[in-house]
Amino acid sequence: MKRILMQLRALGIALLVPLLLLAACGPSAEPAPTDVSVISSPTSMGPTPQPPGETPSGTVAPTEPPSGLPTPLSTTSLPETPDPAVGQQLWAEQPCMSCHGPNAEGNVGPKLAGTGLSFDQVLLRVRTGAPPMPAFSESEISNLEVRHIHAWLQSIGQRAPSPTEGSSGLPPTDALLAMWQHVNDMKVKSDFAKDLPERQASDDAGRLSILKQYAGEAIEQGQAAINQANQALSDIPDEGVKTIIREVIDYTNEVLAHGNAALSRDSFDSAWPEAAEMVRISRLDAWPLATQSVRDVGMAGTVRVLVTDPGGSPINGAFVTVLTAHTPVGVGTDSAGRVTIPNVAAVPALQVKAYDEGLVYHEVHVNLSPGSVAEASITLPTPSSAGQIPSVAGAAIQPSLGAGNATVTFRVTATDPQGRLNLAEDQIFALNPDLGLAYILLHAGGDQYSRQLTLPNLSSGVHTWYFFAVDHQCNTSNILTATYTAS
Repeated sequence: MKRILMQLRALGIALLVPLLLLAACGPSAEPAPTDVSVISSPTSMGPTPQPPGETPSGTVAPTEPPSGLPTPLSTTSLPETPDPAVGQQLWAEQPCMSCHGPNAEGNVGPKLAGTGLSFDQVLLRVRTGAPPMPAFSESEISNLEVRHIHAWLQSIGQRAPSPTEGSSGLPPTDALLAMWQHVNDMKVKSDFAKDLPERQASDDAGRLSILKQYAGEAIEQGQAAINQANQALSDIPDEGVKTIIREVIDYTNEVLAHGNAALSRDSFDSAWPEAAEMVRISRLDAWPLATQSVRDVGMAGTVRVLVTDPGGSPINGAFVTVLTAHTPVGVGTDSAGRVTIPNVAAVPALQVKAYDEGLVYHEVHVNLSPGSVAEASITLPTPSSAGQIPSVAGAAIQPSLGAGNATVTFRVTATDPQGRLNLAEDQIFALNPDLGLAYILLHAGGDQYSRQLTLPNLSSGVHTWYFFAVDHQCNTSNILTATYTAS
């Protein structure tokens, strides 16, 4: 890949390969549907290995630039303000259109037009990568180039504005949606603080400086989230939603505490665990609850999902999760590879993820308007290299029988094939598709993961739970089952 990039530079072509590879765990086998932005993003809870420099298996490597290109823009004289027109010209100069289409509408690769992803979300994936997409430094593609492209992608097929006061009988929701966006950005900045220092600096001082920069930006986003949350508490009468907003404030304050602790540290090794805690709390608590508050206030819609294998055939029994509450929705596809999920949060970038045993997990971000239905297609590629699939063992529910609303402990051993903690800690699941629940198991030391919870008033009989894990290479482990018999 590095050699290809150097060849493109030599041709005077400004790079946009990261956006070509935004479907980071393998290109989609068919055009993505309307209102869907696709990006694979394994949710990191530990250091992510640097992707190899060669072109990964399963990606489309550009060979030669398309003919009839306009005069390339000078990357040293681009306007500082993001301009969709500039972004469109940059796009036209790239080979990206051969995969994503001249208007980013999707072809071999996924649709990128009208993305609901923020600039920071796109930049995070460009800088950190997610196999088979490698990470790219600013010398390979500048932040400004990505900003212009992002502005253009956002300008195509804009989603309808969300209703506010006086529309659809909802209370004022501007502050609530602003809270959600700031919490989302706090999470992204926390990811930057944790993942980028070791990629962008080679010494402790440089790494600490980068970590503190992004920790400070995460703090700013968290403070803005709290300000908007307090306004939302005044705007929204529903006491249940207010309770969730207060939880968001509490968890955001925890993130801020770890951020301030990171800023006080005098070495990277002592600051990094604080950044990792910022990510953990943002991903597992603050962000899901902020999303739940949007759904519970009445801003919800429906997502219909199609999951296929690399050959385009539907996958029966693939698992699909949607982050729309503190506990994600977890369901399974039917024989046609389809599933319909109602009552999910109408946010600008709703996460929809799909998994199947031994395949590469994939994720789409759906732009969902209140009361609408969005279609999402997800193709699960095969792993790009052998020997990298994680494994789970010893799945258990203790006790395994009792009352339908008993308190139990879910346990599993999840092993990283590389011999280090390389699992996406917020993607180690006990999932019950019949109940529509996906519990995230938490790290309990070593290779052990567990979670104590109260079962949701189960009907009498045997209930089967499926246990699996995902690593930072997007690979899904084997899938185990454990049962609980409700008396």
